[in-house]
Amino acid sequence: MDATASRPASRRTLRDVVLASLIGTTVEWYDFSIFSASSALVFRTTFFPAVAPNLGILLTFLTYAVGFAARPIGAVLCGHLGDRIGRKPVLLLTFLVMGLATVLMGTLPTYAMIGPAAPILLVTLRCIQGVALGGEFGGAALLTSETAPPDRRGLFASSAMVGLSAGILLGSGVFAVCAWLPSAAFLSWGWRIPFLLSLPLVGLGVWMRTRIAETPAFQQSRLEGPPPAAPLLEVLRHSLKRLLLVFGARAGETTQFNISATFALHYATQNLGVKPGLFLSAISVANLVSLILIPAFGALSDRIGRRPVARIGGASALLFGFLFFPLLHSGSSWLIALSVVLMIGVSSGLTNAVPGSWFPELFPVAYRYTGISVAYQMGTVAGGLTPAILSLLFDSYGVTAVAAYLTAAGLLITVCVSLLPETLAGHPGAIG
Repeated sequence: MDATASRPASRRTLRDVVLASLIGTTVEWYDFSIFSASSALVFRTTFFPAVAPNLGILLTFLTYAVGFAARPIGAVLCGHLGDRIGRKPVLLLTFLVMGLATVLMGTLPTYAMIGPAAPILLVTLRCIQGVALGGEFGGAALLTSETAPPDRRGLFASSAMVGLSAGILLGSGVFAVCAWLPSAAFLSWGWRIPFLLSLPLVGLGVWMRTRIAETPAFQQSRLEGPPPAAPLLEVLRHSLKRLLLVFGARAGETTQFNISATFALHYATQNLGVKPGLFLSAISVANLVSLILIPAFGALSDRIGRRPVARIGGASALLFGFLFFPLLHSGSSWLIALSVVLMIGVSSGLTNAVPGSWFPELFPVAYRYTGISVAYQMGTVAGGLTPAILSLLFDSYGVTAVAAYLTAAGLLITVCVSLLPETLAGHPGAIG
């Protein structure tokens, strides 16, 4: 019996769990969004001014990538603790560490103030943030997927990914407002505002997460026996194929997102003359679209299955990835904005509709936190390295190579989700 189906939660419990999951992933992706925008627009000037511009961009994107490289470490640590001591205490810890690291980034002295120590401090905080973020998605997804009724799990568990769009919408919106400041003011103090605004969000998130109980599935699994001594070994022994396929699907999605939201922001503003405010505003509109699509298609997965919805997302990733750079090069503000909306709003919205429900259903409760965290965060590493890889690729081969990379990522998503099994009970080929 799937422990996620046991002991249906009350309406109030489910509401609190959904809100706790939503606020956590909202803050996670708010932090992601403002660091992404800062990497593209600010950090080369404020933290890496002593090197050539191209090298400064590369170092900035490598700093961005460091946070992703640290995520699998956090996934293993948090997954291990989450499978052994419970989801709730781990989520409180990751949230506090993640939020405080982000706030401290907003107080950092720049290179002009303390020299090389400035980028060292930035990298250190980025590593700490990455370790904490490594356990955030897995726990947030399990809060809802292990509490929601099975017949509405797709809808309620989509809250973990709705937070993605909500956080990016909030972060890009705040950053877009700050980017309209005069250049000198923005580079001096304006870029710090979005980081410092994390503080009230962290307070709200901690309050929400102290209100929730441990998930029914975890409690039931502890009644049935002791936790595995080494959850990661259990994942590798029994669920390696699924781990690799989830990794591939997330690598493709994160790669596409980082190209369209980070690399393309730098490329469009520096090479095509697009104003930062226009691009950031388009990202905000895209995430409004995504906010609608994620729960709508999450609910659809409760009717037609997880894999069909994921395949729709894969097809959109492939198609819009192919169209992205031609639209970006059109010279039309409307078509540039459309390229961002299609890529970040529609494609990401569809590909993010089912991970909150589907990925947990692929792994047994005993090592579920570890399984989904490691697979998911390994995928984000591949995506997080994308801006740094593309800065080298672009210098050597131009934008055509970047466009091919984007399309290949869409193909990777399509292949991986097609090979993963269906998990919704009553559908052809469903496991469990």
